[in-house]
Parts: sequence; C-alpha cells; structure tokens
Amino acid sequence: MKRYTILHTIESGGPGGAETVVLNLVKRLNPERFNSVVLLPPGPWLNPRLRELGVPVIEVSWKAWYDPRGPLALVKTIREYEVDLIHSHLPGQNFYSCIAGALTRRKTLVTYHGPVEFQDGESLKGKVKLWFVRKTADRAVVVCNMVKEILVNYGFCQNRISVIYNGIDPVPYALPATGTIRSELGLGPDTQLVGMIANVRQSKGYDILVRACAEVCRRFPGAKFVAVGHVHDVLAAPIKKLVVELSLETRFIFLGFRSDIPKILGELDVFVLSSISEGMPLSVLEAMASSKAIVTTRCGGIPEIVDHGQTGLLVPPSDFSALASAIGDLLSDRSKAWRFGANAQLKFQKEFTISRMIERYEQLYLSRLGAA
Repeated sequence: MKRYTILHTIESGGPGGAETVVLNLVKRLNPERFNSVVLLPPGPWLNPRLRELGVPVIEVSWKAWYDPRGPLALVKTIREYEVDLIHSHLPGQNFYSCIAGALTRRKTLVTYHGPVEFQDGESLKGKVKLWFVRKTADRAVVVCNMVKEILVNYGFCQNRISVIYNGIDPVPYALPATGTIRSELGLGPDTQLVGMIANVRQSKGYDILVRACAEVCRRFPGAKFVAVGHVHDVLAAPIKKLVVELSLETRFIFLGFRSDIPKILGELDVFVLSSISEGMPLSVLEAMASSKAIVTTRCGGIPEIVDHGQTGLLVPPSDFSALASAIGDLLSDRSKAWRFGANAQLKFQKEFTISRMIERYEQLYLSRLGAA
C-alpha cells in the first residue's frame, strides 16, 4: 500500500480557524497512508505545534502577492520531499500553490474558509489570482455551501468544488464544569455568564456585542460577558473605548487568547457569536460539543450549523437589539437553554466531529491521487 506525501501550506501561522484545520489534518491523517510536510510563514502558534508532532516545517517569508519566494520555496519543497499532492489554505497561498503545482505537475487542492477571503476579488489583482486558481487547481474545497456559491459566482465549476464541514474533537468538551473560570473572575455560581470566543477582528462584530451587552445588563443586573480570543491592540482600541463609554468595565471582560476553551465553555450560560461575516466558525462547533445554548448571527455558513429554534437562536448581523433580545430570552428561560444545548450536542455528534472531517479529507486525497 503506497504512502502518499501531502504538502500542507497556509499563509498564516494563526491562531485561527484555518490554522486549526491544518493542525488537525496533520495530526490525524492516517499515518499508514499519508505523510505530511508543512510550508508556512514564521509564526508563534501553529509552527511550534507542528514541530511537536515531528512534522517537517519549512518557514518562508514573503512580502507581496507577486513575491517569487513563495512559489519557489514550494517548488523546492515539492521536489525535495517528493510530494504527491498539494493542499493549500487561504487565498494568497492558494494562488502560490497553483503556480507551484503547474511548475511541478502536481495536483493542487485549494481551500477557502469564508467570504472575507474574497474582499479583493473585484480588483484586477484579485481577478487575476482567482482566474489562475480556477484554471489550474485540481479541486476547490470549501467549508460550507455559502462559500461554494461564492466560488460558483466567480466561475468555478460546481463539479470541481467539494464541501467539507469543519470538525473538532468532542472529548475535551465532554468534561463537566469545574468552576475554575468563575473563581478566577471572582464570580459566584449564580452569576449569569455570557461568552464569545473569537479573535478581535472587524468581521467578528465585537462592537455589536458590546452594545448588546449594555442592553442585556439593564435587564439582568448580575450578568457578565467574557470575550475570549487574541486582542489586537489597534483593532481592539475602539471596542475598549466603547466599553468605557457604556460604563461596562466590570461587565464586559477581555480574557485574551486562552488555551482552556473547554473549561470556559463549560461555565457559560449562553454562548454568543456576533459576526458580520463568517465561513464555518469552529467556536460554534465547540459550543455545540459543550452542549451550550447558542445565540449567533445569520451569516455565512452559520445557518448550515445552527437550526433556529432548535439548537440555538439566529439573529440578523449588525442588529445589537435583536442580539440582546435573543440572549435575554435564553438567560430568562433555563429549560429552553438546556434543551437547545442538548439538541446542539446531538447534531454535533452526528455531523461535525473531527473523525468525520478527517475521513472526508482522506477520501478526497485518495480520489485525486487515483487511489480510491
């Protein structure tokens, strides 16, 4: 039985959803069938985790989309490691990988994780990159049907697009709440705790969440909100200013990037995601695995994950009053919140586990290599 070498490549070291998918692929692909090599820029999150797995990591820096160092390093790596298949993530690296694939006659799978990756799609540069990827990629992978529709609108053939939902490991999220996070924050067991897990980025709608927090706290004087994720100083400045303007300093708490997400989720009464643009957010899957009541926006691939009125509540993007109302609905009705959480966990176990995701990627790899 032949063992194939897959070159995984991404334009960012994270932390983030796409980077987590790469890490999970490298960690969990069947070692009897697949060997992994990873090429990416220097970074403090994904890179050391890959090295801990004993995976060859090639670090390359490039400054612009036309910088030749990216594709040249890919070509060198493909030849040195006798790569059988290239699997790239995010738009810039999808373009580079297709160049390298064309030069080395290797099939390239390109992955798009969300609509934000097409912001440059109407510029001349963006059109050139998408045209080249469309013409040369063996197949495009998307994380939800909404992203598939975007690619079709850009001229990609439907028959050459594979939808593979993200998945996560359910085991860490099945543990009972320990109370350590509430203790860390000085909160009692009866404090109603609402939390969002997302890096501070414009697409995550943190300003909407803060305004919703103000409305919720008027209705629930003891409620607290926590924001979990990397806090970019520049992007976070207006959000923190808004927190002060609305006198929420003791009600809205930035926890920063954390590695104990399962513990934090275990202690939330309601999980919320206020994004204005999304693909298929891993944090929603984490909340589902944790059996949490979910309030999130109706954008991107989220409606493909959350069933409104059954596993959570969906509200329009950028509508902080609707977001606040939905959060309040679940805070005031514990039985509904519990029921939504239980239904969400069942749906997660059926459709969004890491084993299901890996199985679909392995099937795709083998089919493109002519081994299925």
